[in-house]
Amino acid sequence: MSSDESSDGLEDLKDLMALYGKQEQRKPTENEMHHLMPKASQAEQLNYVEVPMEKVLFGDRQRFLTNLAKSVGQKWQQSDDDEEKEESNPGQQKPGDKRKAAWSDSDDEDIQVGDVKRATKHTGPLNHLRKDKSYKEYLTARFQRTLNQPKWAEKKAKGDKEDGDLSSDEEDLLRTVGFIDRRARSSDLPQKTLNFKRVKDLNRATYSEGLVTSVQFHPTSTAALVAGKNSIATIYTVDGQKNEKLHSMRFKKFPLICTRIAPCGTKAFMGSIRRFYYAYDLLEAKEVKLRLPGELTTMHRFEVSPCGKFIAAAGQFGAIHLLAASTNELLHSFKQEGQAMDLCWSGDSKRILVCSSGSDVTVLSLRQNLIEHTFMDDGCISGACIQLAPNQRLLATGSKEGVVNVYDYKNVFASSVPQPEKRFMNLRTAISDLQFNHSSEMLAMSSSEAPNTVKLAHFPSATVFSNFPDRDENVGYVGSMAFSPHSSFLAFATKGKRVPLFRLKYFKGY
Repeated sequence: MSSDESSDGLEDLKDLMALYGKQEQRKPTENEMHHLMPKASQAEQLNYVEVPMEKVLFGDRQRFLTNLAKSVGQKWQQSDDDEEKEESNPGQQKPGDKRKAAWSDSDDEDIQVGDVKRATKHTGPLNHLRKDKSYKEYLTARFQRTLNQPKWAEKKAKGDKEDGDLSSDEEDLLRTVGFIDRRARSSDLPQKTLNFKRVKDLNRATYSEGLVTSVQFHPTSTAALVAGKNSIATIYTVDGQKNEKLHSMRFKKFPLICTRIAPCGTKAFMGSIRRFYYAYDLLEAKEVKLRLPGELTTMHRFEVSPCGKFIAAAGQFGAIHLLAASTNELLHSFKQEGQAMDLCWSGDSKRILVCSSGSDVTVLSLRQNLIEHTFMDDGCISGACIQLAPNQRLLATGSKEGVVNVYDYKNVFASSVPQPEKRFMNLRTAISDLQFNHSSEMLAMSSSEAPNTVKLAHFPSATVFSNFPDRDENVGYVGSMAFSPHSSFLAFATKGKRVPLFRLKYFKGY
């Protein structure tokens, strides 16, 4: 076939396609097909195979090009580029292949640790860092050390299933109705030794609070409030490395003795030995000075209810005053024997448990506005502090003799002289504070009358961790303690200016 005939055939094919586009509902007639048929020899017409127009227009790419070449009397050959495009399908991914990044920045690979990290008066010489190492790899390793990837986020190969994994039907059920899988965890908290690390002091950015009297973690944000007798309260970020200062509050001639953040996380209450106290709005950074109502003279010891509606404050001569947190109104005053040394709330905000200067523990009922129950703390001469576990099962009391008793909370209502489930006698001086972690698996005990007098107990085994704190660690005289919302951090308020901070590696997150 000559080149002229080939070009004529290609033009005829274009005319045929244009005609089909205009008349999609009507097929070409035999006369039209005969008129547009290429002028070929009798033998070539016998060998020619007519291809349906639908296959030519809407068929696969290879057949369309083959038919197009055959229509003009040429043979189509697949190029190397076409073969590569057909062999590689970017839209699909083989199982097990690593997903490609959506984009990459070449500058991330060029930055080294030495370009970013600088020695300061706080960090000292950075001899422990490799300055020629990629900064991206350094940040990735640091993140994995601090916050490990949870098991549920790990990508597993299809078919791999560990013991305790849920089937697809169970996962759909839990996702639909919101139930919680209550099966035991594969790795429980170790009983004898604790995996922990001391990190930078919580208030290392300023050390401006003076003698620290109170420390508390924010319930929703990675921040903590530190207050001291210098009339300064400061909010710090909590990361264990820099712990940068976020905001500082100064109250003139008002040494802070007790500070508490409301459960909502938007307000903080500052108490002292004055006849007034402050309510501080953390969002608007505004303070409100409130006069103490009734016979209440100081706010040196108070607790905010879990619902955030009430404040229970210890008064004089064994009085417990109940205030409305929003209006500062005196709702009721309770009277119990002995000076109120410490108090705590029940989880439903319906009871207040008070530890007196004697050996009695009093349970106050907000429903009836009276003393619901009183029992004697076993072996106690002078009470010091009291704490109820978040699971509402364990009640811990501490005395000035250094003894910590742990009761079953439900059993204390059955008798006036209940027997403790466990008695800890690891401390020899007066107990200054007791704190349970969020899961009620740990109980922290401290005494401010001797240095490094801190112990952590494990539950339900009721054993004390033998390696906390390290013998070489100088914690100081610990007055009060605080766990972060998910127990990843433990902070100590000491008689000095420092707030030691520990990272508990068993607990993930914040």
